[in-house]
Amino acid sequence: AYISAGANRNHDGGWVAYPKAALYEFTTDRRGEHPSNFLARYRGYLQADDYAGYHALYRSRRVLHVACWTHARRGFFEIDRAAKTPGLARQALAWISKLYEIERDIRDHPPDQKRSVRQARTRPLLRQFRHWLSGIEPELLPRGPMAKAVRYVLSNWRALMRFTRVGILAADTNLVERAMRPVAVGRKAWLYAGSGRGGHAAATAFSLIETCKLNGVDPYAYLKDVLARIRGHRTDRLAELLPFNWRPLAGG
Repeated sequence: AYISAGANRNHDGGWVAYPKAALYEFTTDRRGEHPSNFLARYRGYLQADDYAGYHALYRSRRVLHVACWTHARRGFFEIDRAAKTPGLARQALAWISKLYEIERDIRDHPPDQKRSVRQARTRPLLRQFRHWLSGIEPELLPRGPMAKAVRYVLSNWRALMRFTRVGILAADTNLVERAMRPVAVGRKAWLYAGSGRGGHAAATAFSLIETCKLNGVDPYAYLKDVLARIRGHRTDRLAELLPFNWRPLAGG
């Protein structure tokens, strides 16, 4: 799933959010060629985990990796959950919690203010965290889970810090993770798409339904209305029927 996010300045200097949209791509495997082909003409930021399939895009220099702090946190969380007593993983979680305290404080701020706060508060905090991680790393068992969690953060450090430089970016990929949850939960019920054609149809349905949800639109009302009038709608104005542009017919 790909989720649009961010904002741009208008002529008056104010911020205008990009249309909220979800786009699902159906593939039969997870090879890196799929995101490379899908984003062949894209230039900008891509927020994702450290999945190797994206690395070719990052090497192209036209796509900048923005790493996810939720994924960085996950390794420490699993260690702490399994531990009988608090240890280093609990301390790492405390550092990351401070990061999210700042994010909660600026949740409703415009991008330029977010950037200023992150520069003033988040970057110094994360530099201290990195110093702490580098200090404990030599003392850890090289193949132990704590060492792996620490190395994940340190090896992705530049990408993990990128959100502090750009106010339109988020600290994590939680938006797209939520968008993938219906797929993960639903496939336990239907199990198979049945065919490639069925998979593509499912991706289209997911795209429309999730985009409705992102825009506060009732998916059933949207689909009932659009399917009833799409055949009579001008083909050069189909964009009017996208969930973020859609308006129900008067009296409908």
